[in-house]
Amino acid sequence: MSQTIISGQGAPAERLALGGRTMSQGMFGGIALVLGIVGLAIAGNYPSAETYLDAIAQIFLGLSLIVFGMALAMAYIRVVSNVESPGTVTGTTADMFLGGAVVILGVLALVHIVPQILIPTAAIVVGVGLLLNSASSVRAATLETDVSAERTLVRRVNEELVFATASLRAVAGVSVAVLGILGLTISADTMVLTLVAAIVAGAAMLLASTSLSSRFVRTMIPHPA
Repeated sequence: MSQTIISGQGAPAERLALGGRTMSQGMFGGIALVLGIVGLAIAGNYPSAETYLDAIAQIFLGLSLIVFGMALAMAYIRVVSNVESPGTVTGTTADMFLGGAVVILGVLALVHIVPQILIPTAAIVVGVGLLLNSASSVRAATLETDVSAERTLVRRVNEELVFATASLRAVAGVSVAVLGILGLTISADTMVLTLVAAIVAGAAMLLASTSLSSRFVRTMIPHPA
């Protein structure tokens, strides 16, 4: 499903179960979420601004997918470095390709190149990306468990968070893809549907970010004084 592109060394074992989630992914997702909400708030009154906000939201979702792909690559490298001598691993991830495609589609829509088609298409690609990275993050966590010498409580909680947020992203991915398809077929409400898709995808990426997961782990399992 994905291959790695970055080379690196090992990291603390508890970090591997995060399955490639990053604070940047959550930040970009949060920006897309806000843009989607603002776009819906002005829908119908300012059509041009609505289209701009929708296109920019898709660009940030594409960036989020790219960041996730890079972080997932590092997660795989850390797993490999635990069992083998560190080395350079080359390749790409599906998330990087899909994220790059979404960014390109968003930029083209931003300069008014058939936005009614490109923005829903970008939403569909984002939905596919969410489905793929949810499966990839579960796979990374599973591989990390297979090579671990021990399973600490923090590791087990992180794994549960990976599975829970992966399920959420999978459901969000299906929803976003369906909204994008509907946007292509229902021209009257295209921007409204894709703005809703941006809100769903942005919320899923924000909730799956490492910062929120780490805060939950620290709350549930406080470090001894």
